[in-house]
Amino acid sequence: MLQSVLKSIGLAPVGDYIQPRLSIGNAVASNEFSTGHFTIQIDSEKMCLMIKNGHGRIIWKSLHNIPFLSSSVGKDTISPGDNGVFRVTEHDEKPTCIQTITKIEKADESTVKIYGGLGPKLVVPTHMDYVMTFREVSHRQLEFSIEVTQRDPVMQDYARLFLTYETRAEEHFYGFGEQFSNTSLKGHKVPILVREQGAGRGAHSSALLKESAMSMLGGYGTADLYATYASVPQYISSDVRSLFLENTEYMSFDMTQPERVTIRLESDKMKGRILDGRTMLDLLTEYTSFAGRMKTLPDWVSQGVIAGIHGGKDRARDLVQNLRLHDVPTSALFLQDWTGERLTDAGRGVRFTRHWYNWESDEDFYPELDNFIQELADNDKGKIRVISYVNPMLVDTARKPRYRRNLFLEAQQSGYLVKGRQTGDKALTIRLGNDMLAGLIDLTNPEAREWFKGILKEQVFSHGISGLMADLGEHLPCDTDRVTLHSGESVATYHNRYPEEWAKLIQEVVSELGKESEAVCFFRSGYTHSPSYMNLFCTGDQNVTWDQYHGIKSAVIGMLSGGFSGFSVTHCDAGGYNTASSNIPGIKMVRNKELLFRWMELASCTAAFRTSEGIIPSVNAQFYDDDDSFAQLSHCAKLFIAFSDYRRVALREAYERGWPLLRHPVLYYPNDKTVRELSYQQFFMGSSVMIAPVLAPATAYVKVYFPKDAQKISWRHIWTGKYYPGDGSYQTIDAPIGQPAIFIKEPRDDDSLLNRLMDYATTYYQQKAHPPAAQ
Repeated sequence: MLQSVLKSIGLAPVGDYIQPRLSIGNAVASNEFSTGHFTIQIDSEKMCLMIKNGHGRIIWKSLHNIPFLSSSVGKDTISPGDNGVFRVTEHDEKPTCIQTITKIEKADESTVKIYGGLGPKLVVPTHMDYVMTFREVSHRQLEFSIEVTQRDPVMQDYARLFLTYETRAEEHFYGFGEQFSNTSLKGHKVPILVREQGAGRGAHSSALLKESAMSMLGGYGTADLYATYASVPQYISSDVRSLFLENTEYMSFDMTQPERVTIRLESDKMKGRILDGRTMLDLLTEYTSFAGRMKTLPDWVSQGVIAGIHGGKDRARDLVQNLRLHDVPTSALFLQDWTGERLTDAGRGVRFTRHWYNWESDEDFYPELDNFIQELADNDKGKIRVISYVNPMLVDTARKPRYRRNLFLEAQQSGYLVKGRQTGDKALTIRLGNDMLAGLIDLTNPEAREWFKGILKEQVFSHGISGLMADLGEHLPCDTDRVTLHSGESVATYHNRYPEEWAKLIQEVVSELGKESEAVCFFRSGYTHSPSYMNLFCTGDQNVTWDQYHGIKSAVIGMLSGGFSGFSVTHCDAGGYNTASSNIPGIKMVRNKELLFRWMELASCTAAFRTSEGIIPSVNAQFYDDDDSFAQLSHCAKLFIAFSDYRRVALREAYERGWPLLRHPVLYYPNDKTVRELSYQQFFMGSSVMIAPVLAPATAYVKVYFPKDAQKISWRHIWTGKYYPGDGSYQTIDAPIGQPAIFIKEPRDDDSLLNRLMDYATTYYQQKAHPPAAQ
């Protein structure tokens, strides 16, 4: 009997389990403390902490008699991360189970403080003190911070914090950066760590062999379900609630239990904000006012396809002629191999092509690159721009046949590269495949930043390019025992910041060159503030497959998910990228024509229409294979252009309000259960266009859900002109190749900006229905 009583009040002997509980001191007032537009209350009867907005709506609440703050000991393990693939295993031991609240007070007109302690039991010396501070930043943003202020000696290793609070089983969570496996993360535990996606994310047995193939290809490892280039500690929920952390240390958001959320942070200092808004779009506006909004995308991007091409100047010139011959509107070439190509051994007889990470043009592949770029710009058949490629890594060029500068050696001799703790003054080399090692620019070193900016100005932009892909911001190793930075900052806090600083460096170069209105710089990695430094984002490398783990479906999930976290102007590789050529049954993974055609259709409905040949171009179906492929590319490029007037206005909402161009339907129908559970099936462009891409092979139709709308709207199919009421029903829509399921909201509220799209679709449909007689 005595033991039972002792456990219930937190005084059990060492080693015995104690029921977690919240202890509120008798002196703690249950009054509501106002910060202005928010109220903070410790409710002694309900045994919880409650936060309300100015209208009395609860926007955050802890669970009844459960600690909302806790801690534990244990050292997490993060895999070494060759090729940027990191796997995290959390370790928690001896968790605290008692939280006390000893005082709540109003520090000033906008600030409320809560004081108390944490411990495994209520006896000395097993205790540490904390202070939790709430401060109103604006009438819709409440900042909170938690800090451990004192520890008893036996509590010195309790260096992480858990924040636990209430949710509903029906509340769905969206965001967390660019997630690729699920749009709603209810029921999941999401790690927040910027990293390479790896070969696959949780694929089941049917895809395991393909994962094995990708593991061989370039040294990629398989990753977990949540591996992403852009990871952000932020969400927006279907209950119109939002919370984010400002920390950069590793953390995770656990939503596996239906009634609670637990944030786990590898720090004893936590800082974040709770947002208020009337709609989910309001919350996006509030969040992006903090994180920053994407910059204006130049209009030239809407003038046609950005054609991704490998193979050198002569091949690029031939393909341009063919693009013009087949009436393909072309805005730019993406020349990823401008620094030359190196043949990489991936093991087991697999070889593929990578580029030289030595940022100077290759005179064998692209002789007189400046003149070629000017030739494309001056052509009387229409200006074609060139987009280049860079990343913050450098490779020793000792094996390269010809080069002018060895940037790796220059950077190493000057101390500009990230160093290893065991290598002294030498750079830490990161493995990028079986036979490729690279050094990484140390962005904490001001001299290194200026030196690399000079390289970008003098050896990249000087050729006359109109932008670039700024790749590989996710590769900084996470191991504090392995890596040392110039600033002395721990990689544990800097790893997630690295892609922000990489994007900031690129933006500084563009600004200093005066190219803000011309240049397109797109990225695949990011953290909280990254969008504020870029005007285009991409989903990175998908497999050339149909699946949702790493194929075309995952590209849609990624674009929609990123939109909840401020990555509002985005696109994907049309056709995918990761390819595996092998004679081993079940491992071969190459792109067929049907997948390429459907991916072109999807890409035409995004912010930028860019093709990719894939990592092994010779085995993939390509837009230049035959007249049929050129015709599909021409059609999709014209469809992309037909959206341009409307898309420009929708993009203005991204720049001014933080609203994504591509929008998950839950942003408009948060109370619709069917909508909440949609992932890749359909999405909006702006508010007046709904798109349901075909994402399965051998399929000429899609099932489209038309959410029930209080305004009694209808959706007009652009190809047939047929109307479908917004009545909460599913409808089967014909979608042959060339006619993806696209609908316009009626009554029209697009100010006639979609007339061009309707005219193009009507003409195309009639020509398909009544083709001209053969001559």
